Amino acid sequence: MRGLSTLARMTVVNTLTEIEKSAAAVQTLGDVLYAQPQGPITPECEWSDLVRRAAAGELGALHGLYERACRLVFVLALRITGSRAAADEVTVEVFADIWRRAWAYDPAAGTVLAWIMNQARTRARQHVRYATLSNGEVHAAGPESSDSLGPGISVQSRLARRIADQDGTEPAPPPPAQWSEPAWERVAQGISCKLLANDTERGRVSMLVRLEAGVDYPPHTHAGLEELHLLDGEVCIDARKLHPGDYNRAEAASTDNRVWSEHGCTCVLITSTADKLL
Repeated sequence: MRGLSTLARMTVVNTLTEIEKSAAAVQTLGDVLYAQPQGPITPECEWSDLVRRAAAGELGALHGLYERACRLVFVLALRITGSRAAADEVTVEVFADIWRRAWAYDPAAGTVLAWIMNQARTRARQHVRYATLSNGEVHAAGPESSDSLGPGISVQSRLARRIADQDGTEPAPPPPAQWSEPAWERVAQGISCKLLANDTERGRVSMLVRLEAGVDYPPHTHAGLEELHLLDGEVCIDARKLHPGDYNRAEAASTDNRVWSEHGCTCVLITSTADKLL
């Protein structure tokens, strides 16, 4: 600051101080999610370990993945196909595919839940195309909350038979349930989350997010890829409005200036914990 007057130096110092204060005030998604954790957070490595064990032929590991993700796969498929029977079949197909192709999962490409949900979306769309070609009709799914929905009780048995047919073995009974979905945690006014998996190594989180009616999610800049699968309600992301079954992909460094829901919504969200809240 040599050569500056006292007043000019004071102005520069004050400006730098304000910039530092502003930088310190910037919060990340992780700051909000983990400010007051109310329960244990499942590490992503538990999910990826199940995939690794399934790839090695451990059927119990596949059922572990089924426990964690079957409801979300079913609900997304139901929203896309409009048919409970089709959603059940999509659920069987997705987990049968996981059993056959678990070796292909690449942790660097995304979380396990992102991998599973994208397979579910692809399979459900295939069913819609087939139904359209067959009879030209695809019915909208009912208004039930995703919390009350899940695959039929026969689906896990059908999955066991599908795998046995693939492997040329006898169907094995599913093991006892060992995992239950976390409880909703209120993380901000009108915003609740279920943290399903946290990848601290890559700074990624897989979660369910619920916005109450009329609530805005904070404006934010993405630190990495963000994927959103809408299960219930409607949500507007800037100029785009999503309905149940819709998918939104946001690339790193892009910004969502306004995310809000007029009537409330529930979505599967896979994003970076380093997203900057604006």
